[in-house]
Formats: sequence, C-alpha cells, structure tokens
Amino acid sequence: MKISASTEIMGDVLAHSLSEDFIRAADDFAAMQQEHQAALLAENCNDLLPWQQSREMAFKSLAQTLERVVACGEDNKECIVRAQKIMEELLAKEDVLQKLIMARQLEVQEQLLAMRKGKEVLQGYNINKGLVPRPSYLSNKL
Repeated sequence: MKISASTEIMGDVLAHSLSEDFIRAADDFAAMQQEHQAALLAENCNDLLPWQQSREMAFKSLAQTLERVVACGEDNKECIVRAQKIMEELLAKEDVLQKLIMARQLEVQEQLLAMRKGKEVLQGYNINKGLVPRPSYLSNKL
C-alpha cells in the first residue's frame, strides 16, 4: 500500500508542477501579447523580426507545456479545464492582435498607394518628359 500512496503523491506533485509550469508559460505569452498590442496601438512597429522570434519561442514553450499537461490530464480533470479556459483567453487576445495587425496593414497599403500617386503626379510635371535621356541613379540593390 505504501507504493501506491507514494505513487499517488508523486502524481499529484507532478500534476501540480505541470499546472504551475503551464500557468507560468501562459502568463509569459499573455505579457508578450500585451506588449505587442501596446506597440501596435502606439504604431511602434520597428522591431518586427525580434517580435516574431519571441512569439515563436513563447509559443513553443506554451505548446510543450500544454502537451505535458494534457498527457497527465487523465488524472487531473480540473487542470485540463483550467488550461482550456486559459487557452480560450489567449486565443481571444490573439484575435484582437490579428485585427490590429490587419488595420495597420491597410494603413500602410493606403500610404503606399498615396506615395505612388504622388510620384506619378510629380513625373507629370516634368517639362522634358520623354525628350531627354533620364539620369541614371546608383542603387545598392542587386
């Protein structure tokens, strides 16, 4: 009987530890979401590459922890229910971020369109349009 009792205690400790790890990973992911949302609202989108890398790392950590929680979830159903609620909240925040990103993309597309129209208008004011060869510009693009 001592073996089954000790196994039960170890299972409870393991489930509690996994639950804490999952909550910690979810909190980290939620903090990152809030940081990115604040940056998007402030139109501070200069660090997109580091954002992508931090999101990928945070997501991997969250997914791995969630897989372990689900694998041990047969013993602790309330842990699974709590994890499901947390994931629903995180997904709702992701939907908000997605909407902010789409709005920002539309703004950038409109700005690009306005710049192209402005460029065409400026070229229309060229008196010698088509009469003289255009100057060649050096470019750093290959």
